[in-house]
Amino acid sequence: MGQGSSNNRNGEQDEGFDASNNVDIQLMEQQIADLFKFKILLLGAGESGKSTIVKQMELIHKQKKSPKELKMVALSLHQNIIDCMKALLHACKNFEYDSQFDETDQAAAEQIYQHDENERISPEFGEAILRLYKSEALQNTFGRKSEFWILDSFDYYIDNIMRFCEPDFLPSEEDVIMARIRTTGIVVTELEHKIKQDTPDDPESLKFQIVDVGGQRNERKKWIHCFDDVRAVLFIVNLAGYNQVLFEDSNKNRMIEELELFQNVTHNKIFANTPIFLFLNKKDLFEKMVQDVDMKKTFSDYDGGKHVLPALEYIQHQFKKTLPPGKDVQIQVLSSKVKIEVKMAFEEVKKTLFDMNKKSIMENVAEIRKQMKKCKKNEGSSSSSRGTDVPCCNIRIR
Repeated sequence: MGQGSSNNRNGEQDEGFDASNNVDIQLMEQQIADLFKFKILLLGAGESGKSTIVKQMELIHKQKKSPKELKMVALSLHQNIIDCMKALLHACKNFEYDSQFDETDQAAAEQIYQHDENERISPEFGEAILRLYKSEALQNTFGRKSEFWILDSFDYYIDNIMRFCEPDFLPSEEDVIMARIRTTGIVVTELEHKIKQDTPDDPESLKFQIVDVGGQRNERKKWIHCFDDVRAVLFIVNLAGYNQVLFEDSNKNRMIEELELFQNVTHNKIFANTPIFLFLNKKDLFEKMVQDVDMKKTFSDYDGGKHVLPALEYIQHQFKKTLPPGKDVQIQVLSSKVKIEVKMAFEEVKKTLFDMNKKSIMENVAEIRKQMKKCKKNEGSSSSSRGTDVPCCNIRIR
């Protein structure tokens, strides 16, 4: 009986070792998988287009919205219209144009202020909004839109308002991109990118974790919670911001805010060795705006006139000037509304990141594979020798 009891104990030790060894191997396989995962922090001031870029990335990587999500987008489009109309009415009052309203205009304005944000706009209400927007008072107000906050896509909303108000309306891909859903908190999007395998150790795909945090001032205190293990910072700028004000501060120019924020981010010690990618977004709006409004209005030392190329070069130089000594930045100019432009810009980011990290990644993979082989060899060793083994997954990732 004593011998049988001894054999049983040895068997239990063997099984315990095998289980531990298998866990070690699984942990090392997970370590390898994590090496090919890239966390990218998406930063920028409010309404720079961060969320629009994320939506384009999802579409590029074949991630479609569910019917429930599309209904939420539809409701957001309706709320975007109401928010913009409220902003117009508020500015109209400040400019003292509201005395031009007739009774019908006043009734429509009152209905806008009382609208429940959880309800969609009816076709009748849509017609009333459209009529009010076309009034002389609001047209005069809209002509001064650089002096107050309003969404960049308001023209799109007004052009499509009656379609949005149809009872069976379901947003198109373009509608999804144009909808403004203000980011609050932290939103993480997981993307997968297939790659060519040059060696047996190369993965089938790279994983990208895009972390989007709200850009408004009251949301920025949450940024610190996202800084760990960041492989890159993708900073988004609204090019048209040189002639716009902030949502949260109508006395602050957006471009000036973006320059200050970019400087704060790039001078943060935690990002000293982290690559920075700068996306100068909304070039479509910028190209039109520059021809109407000289950038000298915001930057007194600008002397390029109402010309797109010198204006763009000036802005790029302003951002480069804020960088700490020795720090570089890769700049892409795009319109987040255009899928192919977002695709090309993000492809460059993905390629650059992998090329920068591939050598150290593959060295770590080789070290982990080497340790895994040792663990597998231990599976055939005697139970007496197993008792002295140390855990296999004792690897320092460089």
